[in-house]
Amino acid sequence: MKKTLLYSLIIFAFTLSFAQQQNLPLNFEWNNRLQRFINEDNRIHTAIKPYLQSEVNRSLVDSLNELGLPDTTQAGFKFGITSGDLISFRGKKKRNVYIAINPIVDFEVGYNTAKKSLQHSIGYGAQANFDLGKKLSLSFTYQGVTENYLNQISDYAKEYGVLTGYRSAKFNGNSISSQMFSGYLSFSPNKYVNLQIGNDKNFWGDGYRTFLLGDNSSNYPYIKFSTNFWRIKYVYLLNVMRYGQTSGLNVDNNTSNFKTKYGSFHYLSVDVAKWFEFGFFEGVTWYHEDSSKVRGIEFSYLIPTLFIRPIEFALGSPDNVILGLNFKFKPSNRQDIYLQLALDDMDVAAARRGRGFYRTKVAAQLGIKARDIFKVKHLDILSELNVVRPYVFAHKVPAQNYTNYNQSLVHPLGANFWENVTMISYWKKHWQASAKFQFARKGIDLSPSEHYGSNIFISDYLISSDLGKAYNNKFLQGVKTNLINLEVRGGYLLNPKLNLALELVYNFRNMKNDYFKQNYHYFGLGIRTNLFNRYSDF
Repeated sequence: MKKTLLYSLIIFAFTLSFAQQQNLPLNFEWNNRLQRFINEDNRIHTAIKPYLQSEVNRSLVDSLNELGLPDTTQAGFKFGITSGDLISFRGKKKRNVYIAINPIVDFEVGYNTAKKSLQHSIGYGAQANFDLGKKLSLSFTYQGVTENYLNQISDYAKEYGVLTGYRSAKFNGNSISSQMFSGYLSFSPNKYVNLQIGNDKNFWGDGYRTFLLGDNSSNYPYIKFSTNFWRIKYVYLLNVMRYGQTSGLNVDNNTSNFKTKYGSFHYLSVDVAKWFEFGFFEGVTWYHEDSSKVRGIEFSYLIPTLFIRPIEFALGSPDNVILGLNFKFKPSNRQDIYLQLALDDMDVAAARRGRGFYRTKVAAQLGIKARDIFKVKHLDILSELNVVRPYVFAHKVPAQNYTNYNQSLVHPLGANFWENVTMISYWKKHWQASAKFQFARKGIDLSPSEHYGSNIFISDYLISSDLGKAYNNKFLQGVKTNLINLEVRGGYLLNPKLNLALELVYNFRNMKNDYFKQNYHYFGLGIRTNLFNRYSDF
């Protein structure tokens, strides 16, 4: 026991001395496993992801120690397959210089009962990380994929011209391919401040989903400023996004025609008590130009100051302003209860004149996480309820909707739905298994001449030429559609540092309403490095 404790302290001391300013992988499974150790540190703001490695070093050491801690303290070159980075180098004299190069593998082959054929997904790429001292880190990633995969992903690619989670979709027979570059420079002049410039994703929230800022869409160029002191963490992010223009109910799916828009986002997190964390979010999106003028980047949005957006919201800003609240209650280190509210638009005066006003745009989330349930170590569960009213995340000017690269910035189901997601996972050493069950009910558009509020890409004003349908809008209006997703995974973690796993996969999906029914079973085998989230449950 004493030797184990001494070993952990030595590794912890070495890791702190090599404090890195890298972002940890933005992967739900990876971060969920890490959070059991983060929860014991009441000064880490769990809603703001990706985590900065220098902020969670102690939790990271504990997490990797349970899975097989890689030794990164030795100077010189090192090669690892089952532990640590594939190729790494640490300086002898300047011990804070560290370079790591790793492959990205995402290969899966399986049988789809609907298509009655084998399907595949071949993901490939590489990542290079550099620590140039204690204060500066860089990261570069290339990802590519070629696939003939799940039905809903190929249907989305045909309609919107993009491969979900990636960028432009290129079609070659039955196969679709795409690629994406990402990376960032991260600089921390001291332990309180971090500055980043890069091209990547962010996720702000405590659940599986979020209604503030998520990683559902493709990545985007950004500038990010973070400060962390006392019990407060504040983040300012400015990004550049792309969108397909709309013509009525049609969205341009030719990515070469995409236009530019911008987003400015603030998040303030306060660790009120050991058992309570509170977050306030504000964001705004606006377009670069229209047929009459070029707006560019608005100077006022460059000011990293809170509570500017609520004033604009109250005054009726022409841009798309979204406000949000995030709450996390921690009954114990093994349990989290989280709540999130997002307000996209609200005209109180108009709403008082009649029921069901279309600009009552509210989304809410309630969830619970529990670890080591039934006193079984590493047996964890999450269950959350997500509710989104019609027309949320859309805008009267489609260029300002809450999307990037023809993909929602937050939830892949868009709007006008409720959803329950329940996930259970277990791991022991390198063996792991998980199951996810999703049930959603959504009101969708079926007629090309009607807009009931589920499609966030098109203008609110298309509900009627004279806004005759501005009132009497109901939750789940339109064609009520049920969606069931069940995904079961199990396998062996080949390399904990890379989250490289060999897995067996089963997926059942059923989507139906009074007009159509889609149904399939999928059985697959794959090997993948789980470094980022890619959502197929829509």
